[in-house]
Amino acid sequence: MKSSAMLAACGAILAAASPILQERRLIVHSKVVIEWVTVTVTEGEQPTPAVFSVARRPAQRTTTTTIATTTSAAPPPPPPPPPAPSTSAAPEPVVVVEPAPEPEPATQAPPPVVEAPAPVVESPAPVVEAPAPVVEAPAPAVSTQAPASAPAPAPAPVKVEASSDYQKAVLESHNVHRFNHSAGALEWGQQYADSAKVLAQRCKFEHDTSINGGGYGQNLAMWAASANVDKVDPAAAAARAISNGWYNDELELFPASEYGRANPSAQAQATFSKWGHFTQLVWKDSKQVGCFTARCPVGTLVSNMESLYTVCNYFPVGNMGGAYGKNVLPPLGQPISIAA
Repeated sequence: MKSSAMLAACGAILAAASPILQERRLIVHSKVVIEWVTVTVTEGEQPTPAVFSVARRPAQRTTTTTIATTTSAAPPPPPPPPPAPSTSAAPEPVVVVEPAPEPEPATQAPPPVVEAPAPVVESPAPVVEAPAPVVEAPAPAVSTQAPASAPAPAPAPVKVEASSDYQKAVLESHNVHRFNHSAGALEWGQQYADSAKVLAQRCKFEHDTSINGGGYGQNLAMWAASANVDKVDPAAAAARAISNGWYNDELELFPASEYGRANPSAQAQATFSKWGHFTQLVWKDSKQVGCFTARCPVGTLVSNMESLYTVCNYFPVGNMGGAYGKNVLPPLGQPISIAA
């Protein structure tokens, strides 16, 4: 500001000392214009000198003196160019589509299977008085039941000693019967065995397929005796439940006319509890099984006897509506296996 004031004063002196032009008698009406120039000085740069004109007080009367006023000032630096617009394109929105949940099976899980405790004597001798097919002659008169799909008469039953290894006994007892119905061997599923253990140790004879997330089929069996239950190997108890209970006792209760049907007839469905274990056991699409056999004290499952409670879970679940025809196939006529 001091340098600007000095320059303004010098300008006034020079203006006063300049030679007078030829005298002309002109009446000059002076109009004072004050211009303010702001100079922005960046640190490190020399400020641009600015010359300001100092307005004289206008004369009170008309004079013949001509006043020439010259003002020069450096033009202000051009304003900085506006910042170039950003050329980076805005990110395109990303659309995340969540997969739709897979549809649940159209049919519900089979109704709870209520089985009678059916206490078994200490010696589990199979009650097989005679081979099941008591047919005097092959009677071709039974042509109305489609001979091609009717089960062939089974050979004499064969007693099988269950392995002391629980897992092996369970798999062998299942697969020997599955092979007779053109179904592949089951593999052990530990997660399904863990769920079976939870249910079996409750010592409550009822289905629960919700444990550990559910999604599996389930068979239950109970064996009770008045004494020496603690001497029965759980592997042997499981083998008897699988072979003697779920397969041998129910095979003949599944009508031969139902093989090949997508859904059992209304008449067959009315007796589902009598053959539903069998169809789950031989269900072709089931690939894994996990079982557990628990010892239950007197008064839990049976009021006056100890018992062995076997639970088996199957995956994928069997007994699905609309799929019986391709999953429950007629027997091939192999010998029936009975657990000793």
